[in-house]
Amino acid sequence: MKKHIIYTGMFLAAIGFSACNEDFKDWAAPQSNPQEEAAEQLTATFTAGKDAHIVVDAATTDSVEIARLNSTTAEEGSKIAASSLIINENHTLPFSMTEDHVFKVSLTQLDSVTQEAYKSRANVERELRISINASAVTPSGEGIQLVGNEVSITLQPAATPAPDPEGYYIVGDFTGWNGTDAQPMKKDALNENLYTLEAEIESSSNFKIFPASAIDGNNIDWDKALGSLTDGDTSGDNFVTWTNAGAINTAMEGKIKISFDAFNYRFTVKDNSAPTELYMTGSAYGWGSPAGDPDAWKALVPVNGAKGTFWGIFYFAANDQVKFAPQANWGNDFGFVDAISQESKDLAGLSDEGGNIKVGIAGWYLVYVSVIGDDKAIEFEKPNVYLMGETSYNGWDAQLVEQDLFTTPETADGEFVSPALLKDGAVRICVNPKAVSAGEWWKTEFIIFDGEIAYRGNGGDQATVQGKTGQRVYLNFGNGTGRIE
Repeated sequence: MKKHIIYTGMFLAAIGFSACNEDFKDWAAPQSNPQEEAAEQLTATFTAGKDAHIVVDAATTDSVEIARLNSTTAEEGSKIAASSLIINENHTLPFSMTEDHVFKVSLTQLDSVTQEAYKSRANVERELRISINASAVTPSGEGIQLVGNEVSITLQPAATPAPDPEGYYIVGDFTGWNGTDAQPMKKDALNENLYTLEAEIESSSNFKIFPASAIDGNNIDWDKALGSLTDGDTSGDNFVTWTNAGAINTAMEGKIKISFDAFNYRFTVKDNSAPTELYMTGSAYGWGSPAGDPDAWKALVPVNGAKGTFWGIFYFAANDQVKFAPQANWGNDFGFVDAISQESKDLAGLSDEGGNIKVGIAGWYLVYVSVIGDDKAIEFEKPNVYLMGETSYNGWDAQLVEQDLFTTPETADGEFVSPALLKDGAVRICVNPKAVSAGEWWKTEFIIFDGEIAYRGNGGDQATVQGKTGQRVYLNFGNGTGRIE
């Protein structure tokens, strides 16, 4: 802070002297009073430890040496300390540092962190990037943070049981704990290591997974059970263990979907009555290629608190075709459905094109989709966007009015523009699908943060963004950006 004040004083003094100087010299030339050089950054140099390539099944010790401090630019005689060791940017790991600055960690903990980092127990080599936060205390007692380099090592987790070529079964409360009533899981058409079971159950239930080789008529080889590390696990998404396997609990009733990944050794239990995510692809987006690409799969926004319902504002060219799926990939996808109102068909010129939705009239539309079990509804509506709250014409009145309506652009790259803000205050924005009452406008609310449109979705009340009287809100739904000015 003292240095900052000194610099500020020097700067003001320089201005004062230059104001009295009519010699308009070339300011691009070297100056007679050079700036003070910034203090040199102190660094630490790390290298991989002797255990830089770890194979868990071949390890003979409980701890491994994964990194070493080779040198620092700190003053000679400084004491070096380390506060944290981080794996792949997000995972902290307990460690010990020897007198000669070797970093040792528990092999079991390192293996566990590796599995978490990759969400996989697969027996394949994984790269681990190690960052160490280190500091030096000089002989005079000054503490200085050191900037260190990243170190890379590899670890190959322990081998998992080989996948059963005959598949897997579910045995549990809702099947009966016997071999005869065991329910077979279905192998995924695109992923040979993924098995699923869809079921409808009356109450939350315990279950375990068994390879087909464990089922012999009514008999079960219980030693081959696959389950959770913790008995009664209700997480819905976790690793599968084959040693002292505990039961997995569905934690829900009704329609469920159980998945088992025989490569990564993970399970999921999901509510199968309604998706938690929904994506759209089509002719304008390369028909979903590549999978997972946000330019190929456009995410819709969940309606807050309304299970299985989503919305989005999109531009369609004439003759564009689209479909929807509960993930950014093909699977359980759907297009034209019977539950599309005649009003939507007339507004957008919608038609059935081989199961796809074909849009006959170009323009911007608010797309509203509901997916509850096998029941699916799709609506194309006017893309009405409204100001709401203290800066709007209608204030907090539940009825949305034309005076708070944004203009709608005619082109795909155009901006929606609000009326001028009538007061200083928090800016609130919403859309109003027919299926959502105006009094529940917050269920389809969004705002602008750091130049980007931020949707409330299923989250809580968003942080406020302030606007001033006379400003307008500009929204570009094509690239997800916005501004208030």
